[in-house]
Amino acid sequence: MTSPDIVALDTRGAGDKAAFLAACARDLHFPDYFGGNWDAFEECLRDFGTGPTLLVWTGAADVPDDVRETALQIFGDSLAEGVDVLVVDDVSLSAAPDFALDHVQLAIPPGSEDTARAFWIDVVGMTETPKPPALAARGGLWLSGEALNLHLGVESDFRPARKSHPGIMVRDYEQLVARLHSAGYDVTDATDIPEVRRCHTNDPFGNRIEFIAY
Repeated sequence: MTSPDIVALDTRGAGDKAAFLAACARDLHFPDYFGGNWDAFEECLRDFGTGPTLLVWTGAADVPDDVRETALQIFGDSLAEGVDVLVVDDVSLSAAPDFALDHVQLAIPPGSEDTARAFWIDVVGMTETPKPPALAARGGLWLSGEALNLHLGVESDFRPARKSHPGIMVRDYEQLVARLHSAGYDVTDATDIPEVRRCHTNDPFGNRIEFIAY
């Protein structure tokens, strides 16, 4: 059985029809001539998805009720067979899994926070999150990227992790790989799972990092 392609639609903050359609055009890669109306939306959706696809819609609750209802109707009428829509806004604690990943931690050498920022923020594109004051004195830094929390902790006898590594899923995979190359990082494509686009690189300290395309 072929695993579906996963496409993320993020409409958080889309408070009107125009903002919703703009988010769809961005995330679903509508053509440049997209007209920004319901007819054009329906036409673009008819060409969306060439195989099993799961469209994961985050932020539906931010969209006005009439816009959301119209969009769901058009999704149902226009998407090809094999393309499903999953709305993930209404997840409650009662439906939460028994276990979930809160964060991943990597080690870095003492005094290397700025070097880490240059890689994780400037190249990868994550955002720094302030550490609690009681932990900030230990050095290191916390980073976030929507569904990922990454903690970088200082180790006085640092040794890079050559084998164990995080596998980080990325929406703009090709752009990230291009930025890594441009910044001088070696990137190795992993082709042993043909249906999954992924690669390995090292952070500035030699820690192995895997990036995986959604």
